[in-house]
Amino acid sequence: MNNTKVVFVFLLLFVGCFLFFSNKLLTGVTTKVENTITLEKKEEPTRLNTETDLKTTTTTTSTTTTTTTTTTTTTPTTTTTTKTENVIVEKQTELSLIKSVSTTPPAEKKPTWILMWRPPWGLTTEGRNEGFKAGDCILTYNRSRIEEAAAVVFHYSSLDKDTMPWQHYRGREQFYVFFSMEAPSYVKHAEHRTMDNFDNGFINWTMTYRSDSDVFCPYFESQYAREVFARDEAWLNTTLAKKSRVALWVVSNCELLRGSRLRMDYVTKMVEAGLPVDRFGHCFKNKEEYGNLPLAHLQSYKFYLSFENAEHCKDYATEKFWRNGIQNGRVPVVWGPSKKDLEYLAPPGSYIHTEDFESPAKLVEYLLYLDKNDTAYREYFNWVRNPGEGMERIKKLYSRTREEVLCDKLLSNPTENIHSSMTDFFYNSEPTECLA
Repeated sequence: MNNTKVVFVFLLLFVGCFLFFSNKLLTGVTTKVENTITLEKKEEPTRLNTETDLKTTTTTTSTTTTTTTTTTTTTPTTTTTTKTENVIVEKQTELSLIKSVSTTPPAEKKPTWILMWRPPWGLTTEGRNEGFKAGDCILTYNRSRIEEAAAVVFHYSSLDKDTMPWQHYRGREQFYVFFSMEAPSYVKHAEHRTMDNFDNGFINWTMTYRSDSDVFCPYFESQYAREVFARDEAWLNTTLAKKSRVALWVVSNCELLRGSRLRMDYVTKMVEAGLPVDRFGHCFKNKEEYGNLPLAHLQSYKFYLSFENAEHCKDYATEKFWRNGIQNGRVPVVWGPSKKDLEYLAPPGSYIHTEDFESPAKLVEYLLYLDKNDTAYREYFNWVRNPGEGMERIKKLYSRTREEVLCDKLLSNPTENIHSSMTDFFYNSEPTECLA
């Protein structure tokens, strides 16, 4: 009986010990699993998508730390988690800033205004249109913008209705620009103008057809120059195939100026020497007839008489040379600008100059030779077929012209400049024969 009791007590002790240690072991395993899950959650930054997630994770970390105070790895895990959370918050802040910057619309760039004080001769049919864009600049005739204007442009007729000295606003950084497309001989003898209003340092820059102007403003504008300089052998073959007539001349200023009378006399002598030239315009009382000529007829002329109404005025080569001659695929025969000036302004070998001939009759003889010799005539288009170094200079000269050049200068931080006398620039610098 005593033995039975001993055995029974022993079994009770064994079962009690077994249950005690089993419960202890199960508690340890559970704690390790919970710690592992907590660590995995702390090492997954992609789940921390919102501020609420960050707060929840922080709370969990704090609770876990309390539960597992007996585990030696708890403290380093908490430190690593805190660093990870800080990095995530910093990255999210950077992304927010980047997104904010990228979605902010750029500030609108203010236009650079060029004020045309008055249309040429006060005629709204002359000059550029309101709002004309030249490079990054805009032209306007609205005088209320004078305080905004980077430059104010004055055609030589612009001050006809203004009292001098200047009564209007003038900013310290504004540039006042003198503008003319007419030869001094015409302005002086046909319009009887002086340049007194523009003297005494009123003008900063000049804008004329002269290559020594501050702003080069030729009759051959850059947009047309690009088209002409892009021509090739195919264009040349097509153009020359249309040629069947010799010469064309259109003129309306017959006797007004000395140059007008000299050119009329020269052409008359060419006709007497046997030149077949078709003459149109007011001087020949058939202006309307010329306007009704079909395109094919106009394209058939080999030469155009580019005779200006002024003799040897600096660089004065007008639409008579450029549009009626070069642009329309005709060889210009030139009188007016000096040969030296034209050598600087025009494609090499593209024209025939009267100065190279001792008389109108000798010139006619040469033109008739070219009319019968296609190979020799074709040589006047070598600048199209085989452009050399000379053409590179010409292309650069006409790459930017007129208001484009003015705008470029205004946007290039220009230095101060003053023309003390426009009378000296426009009149006194010209050869005697220009103003005769």
